Amino acid sequence: MTISYSRSSSLRHLFSKWKGSIWKTCWFELFIFLALYYLVRVFYNVVLPYFDEDDDKKYRRAFEHIAIMFDDYIKQIPLTFLLGFYVSTIVKRWWTQFEYIVWPDDIVTLLCLLFPGTDHTSRLRRHAIARYLNLTAALAWRDISQEIRRRFPTIKHIVASGLMTEVEETLYESLESKAVRWYVPLHWAQKIIVAEIDDKGKDAKPLSSLVKIFMSDLKQYRTSFRKLYSYDWVCVPLVYTQVAALATYGYFAFCLMGRQFLDPAKKYKNFEIDFVVPVFTIVQFLFFIGWFKVGQDLLRPLGTDDDDFELNYILDRNIRTSFAIVNAVETAACPQMVEDNFWSYQDKLVPPVAHTELSAKLHEHPPKLHSYVELKNYDDDEISDIQTSTVGVKEKYLQKGQRKR
Repeated sequence: MTISYSRSSSLRHLFSKWKGSIWKTCWFELFIFLALYYLVRVFYNVVLPYFDEDDDKKYRRAFEHIAIMFDDYIKQIPLTFLLGFYVSTIVKRWWTQFEYIVWPDDIVTLLCLLFPGTDHTSRLRRHAIARYLNLTAALAWRDISQEIRRRFPTIKHIVASGLMTEVEETLYESLESKAVRWYVPLHWAQKIIVAEIDDKGKDAKPLSSLVKIFMSDLKQYRTSFRKLYSYDWVCVPLVYTQVAALATYGYFAFCLMGRQFLDPAKKYKNFEIDFVVPVFTIVQFLFFIGWFKVGQDLLRPLGTDDDDFELNYILDRNIRTSFAIVNAVETAACPQMVEDNFWSYQDKLVPPVAHTELSAKLHEHPPKLHSYVELKNYDDDEISDIQTSTVGVKEKYLQKGQRKR
């Protein structure tokens, strides 16, 4: 459920969002941290003085020394390095998985070149292959996505949706292999291609080059699902996530004592003022815990979190688009070619396309060749002298090279 914030033009709009925000991600951990922080503060300011009445504040002084020691030790935890490397690995993995989500637009467009006819058989074959492509996506994604699994908990639900017929369900369930069967509809699509080649005459057969390209695209289509399976199977090593979690939460566990405001009367270094509210520690908490939670949220992008991929929408969009291409677009009449407005500019420079009042107010920034040096205030004779001198320098270097040999 990826959250869109591209229209948030100001900081107020950016930080006022709740869904998918740092506030929603960190509020519970921040609440627990502040509760423990003020519990330690009450223990230092209220409880310990009862034990120090007859011993010259012995226990408070010990607490203060421990707090100063913790404040020194937490500076030695390389939290920025650990989180930076961890989250960068997770974000790269997250975006790569999105790139492996299939879009059938290209392959169904090529399919229309293989079956260009408007007869019933050609239309039926195009339609069947387009349905098999989307059926494969539904079968594969339901094994790795919580959204698709909730939508199609059983094969019966896929049959009820219309992506699979009852006859196809019988053939699908009759297969001996019970492990991975999502590739079966793609095999059915290949058989339709073979039947098309066998049924057509020698002159009406699809071009072998088109068939080769289509099969190559079909292979890439199948490979995308296999790679998504691999990412779902092989996660980031557990010890890596444990190290990042231990460093992050351990850092702020030490902060519970190390960031306490000590008695200002004792003039400890960096503890001269009691702010009551640890503002800088709260900001740092949001930075690091939010950073770590980003990695946690993006680790499994096929779930139901705010920033997970909308596979339900993508599946619906792919079904509508693929059927529109193979049915309505392919059977619709092609517009007649006419001489358009640019036809008269074949031997002339084509003028800019008209602007609206809004677009005309925008500033244009045409690209520039930064390595190009324009020669100004030079006549032709001076330029020829420059070229002659350059040739002379070249000759001198060639002569020196010959002498060294």
